[in-house]
Amino acid sequence: MTMETHPKALTHEEAANYVARFAERWNPLQPAALGDLMHEDTQNRIPPMTSPADRVGVIAHFEGTKKLLPDLRLVPTRWAANGDALFIEWRAEATVKGQTLTWTGVDRVQLRDGKTYAAEAYWDTRRVAELVAAAMR
Repeated sequence: MTMETHPKALTHEEAANYVARFAERWNPLQPAALGDLMHEDTQNRIPPMTSPADRVGVIAHFEGTKKLLPDLRLVPTRWAANGDALFIEWRAEATVKGQTLTWTGVDRVQLRDGKTYAAEAYWDTRRVAELVAAAMR
């Protein structure tokens, strides 16, 4: 690999700016507004996706999520950058049948020119499914 092919490392300011924009679009969740955080050809994997989605697919995914959890919020609690990767730890909150559910997770996003070109989200999907099932009873 030559120096030209290495991704540009994020500065603290670039990372902090992305986290602030991320937080704005998640409080409350605004699926269409997430689009300006991503390159058109981004490759993002979000549970329960089995393969990555581009920007259009990610927005469609979160439009469906918003229909199921209209008040879903995601608040960054801390973050760290390493090279072109930004790790954002967050706390999610949503109401199901009048019951407030909370869970935590992490997004790993890789940035180029301030936008995501690849990302993966991690959280305990089984626990969230159990919380939703319990609230539905």
